[in-house]
Amino acid sequence: MTSTRPTIGPRTRTRSKYPDDVTPRFTCQWCHHVFVREDRYLAHECKQMKRMAELKTPTGQAAWQFYQTWMKKQGRMPPPASSFLSSKYYRTFINFTKFAKNTNLPTPEKFIWLMLQKDYPPVLWCNDEVYTMYLEFLDYKTTPIEQVKLSIETLLIYADKHEVDIKESFEKLLPTEVIHMVRTRQLSPWLLLFCPSFKKMFKERVSPEQKIILEMLIRADHWSKQFETHADTIEKIKHYVQELRL
Repeated sequence: MTSTRPTIGPRTRTRSKYPDDVTPRFTCQWCHHVFVREDRYLAHECKQMKRMAELKTPTGQAAWQFYQTWMKKQGRMPPPASSFLSSKYYRTFINFTKFAKNTNLPTPEKFIWLMLQKDYPPVLWCNDEVYTMYLEFLDYKTTPIEQVKLSIETLLIYADKHEVDIKESFEKLLPTEVIHMVRTRQLSPWLLLFCPSFKKMFKERVSPEQKIILEMLIRADHWSKQFETHADTIEKIKHYVQELRL
């Protein structure tokens, strides 16, 4: 990707506007503004320059990826990054990227797919009601195995980040972190309720107040009925738990 610093343009020989000794020599490659003085040229920061610098950050790169995903799922060819920089959707996708990070949005690609199915434009994606709707979609419209795989992916990411084996995840995770992950659907009861390590954490490391919160989030009566109606899936989930030694 090209540098964000404007390039020095060639010396011009025109005499129509400037005297010979103040001929403009510095041109911003983004906004094409011409400068006579080098100090002003070096201090110059236009909108496009700032966006190019932002695009190189992890947030900018993620926003660019989300934009490409959105385009591809519509059957459209994503334009080059230079076009994204000038797109009316640029700031919208930057904001969505920050929202996805702050909420630990589960499977953003599935979120983008659902937004297209609902015909919700990107400007609405950070809305609290839309976020709640997506979490409900994950609860009722995704299969138990999909939710289990998402939970395993969450634990793998955590284990990798903290340089531990996945089987040690619930020994290292704080109860507050687990509560947050359950709330945001990063961890599903479909997996948790079959994990001896989670049950041990719940018994030994969770405060009375935290137990109340988890019991509200994971209602025993609801999940016992779910397990009865998905008996054929339970054995597969238990196999995952055994293989990962959770």
